Amino acid sequence: MNVLILTASTGGGHNRASNALKSYINSYDPETNVSIIDAIEECSSVLNYAVVNGYKALVTLTPGLFGAMYKSSDKKSPLSDTVNVVYQQCAKRMQSKIEELQPDVIISCHPFAGAIIGYMKEKYEYDMPLITIVTDFLPHRAYIAQGIDAYVTASSQAKEILAAQYNIDRSRIYDYGHPVFDRFYEGNGRKREDVLAELEFDPEKRTVLIMAGSFGVTDILEIYENLLTIDVDYQIIVITGRNKKLYDAFDELLNNAAEEIVTEEEPEFLKGVGEDNVLRFMYNQSEIVKEKLTKTFRHTIANHKPTRLFFFIDNVDDYMHASDLIVTKPGGLTTSESIACALPMVVFKAYPGQEEQNAALLVENNIGVILEKSSEAAETVGALLKSDTRLREMRESCRRFVHKNSCEHIYELAKELAEKDKNSAE
Repeated sequence: MNVLILTASTGGGHNRASNALKSYINSYDPETNVSIIDAIEECSSVLNYAVVNGYKALVTLTPGLFGAMYKSSDKKSPLSDTVNVVYQQCAKRMQSKIEELQPDVIISCHPFAGAIIGYMKEKYEYDMPLITIVTDFLPHRAYIAQGIDAYVTASSQAKEILAAQYNIDRSRIYDYGHPVFDRFYEGNGRKREDVLAELEFDPEKRTVLIMAGSFGVTDILEIYENLLTIDVDYQIIVITGRNKKLYDAFDELLNNAAEEIVTEEEPEFLKGVGEDNVLRFMYNQSEIVKEKLTKTFRHTIANHKPTRLFFFIDNVDDYMHASDLIVTKPGGLTTSESIACALPMVVFKAYPGQEEQNAALLVENNIGVILEKSSEAAETVGALLKSDTRLREMRESCRRFVHKNSCEHIYELAKELAEKDKNSAE
């Protein structure tokens, strides 16, 4: 069987979901051919650059505007006719790839990709089954398209919304959860004691994991120093991801290298952009934006809790399994991975739109709490660290909410739809 998985790079979650699915299929059914394609990049490198960097620019510089656009686009509007023109152009480029790979089933991990294939099924009368995975905890109209045979959701709430608000037949909605690597599920990873021993940490102490790659440098430094004031003997793991500025600033802070740390936080979307690029020109001309992103952090605490600092790593699951609590942004896949680990969450800096919805759902299901301000980190996190009962209840909430073996269930669904399509063609 040939499986085509479609993704896009507007946030890392879509790619992580795609790779988790491919990893599962390769491990459990190596005779199946699995291909992953970045749908927007395949359509047009120019479009991909505009979409990916435009997304980063909006959420970084104008999150309020992004939130307003997110809500507005969740309603029917004449804009859909314009979007169809884009689908037409993308479909022409995607057609040759479909004919080359001859997929028996397509799994979309991004709404744009699902919409393109849905359009192609209508336009070119393709009959291969199409599964769309809603990679946020609650759905958005962008995920809805003609030609989609099955929707996979991460929550029962999402399933109900798809049926009630978007009129999707319940028989086509599968509450299987987000695809996550098997190693994230509780009991599948390395033992907590082994990971903590490797870090030279005390296995008897509480451990807080800070996943900070998407935070502003000053924000996370302020959170960290605020956490140091908690009167609990605990230890901290910080993972900065590919945020080199944050890693360097944190390293400087931990080594007390300077009293003041200037954090010139150039936006994420400008990384790798040349000096003659129009986006960089606009950024350089905007003194208000530059002033907002350039801050000075003065550290005031010399004695740190035991802390281990990491740059980009590929074994995040080890540190999740070893921790009692995670402080992070409420992105869809990071949230699903934390829930799979039965790891209570403190979420901070949720972007308006899907991240705010994710955060609200975590609170509603007693899986996480929201950190409103960096200055409240000690109060919010400290209250959890001091309560065995509260942390135990949140872990139990994760266990009730989690959808185990999501990749297995999604792959079984894909095989079932492909077989049904094959039989109907005979």
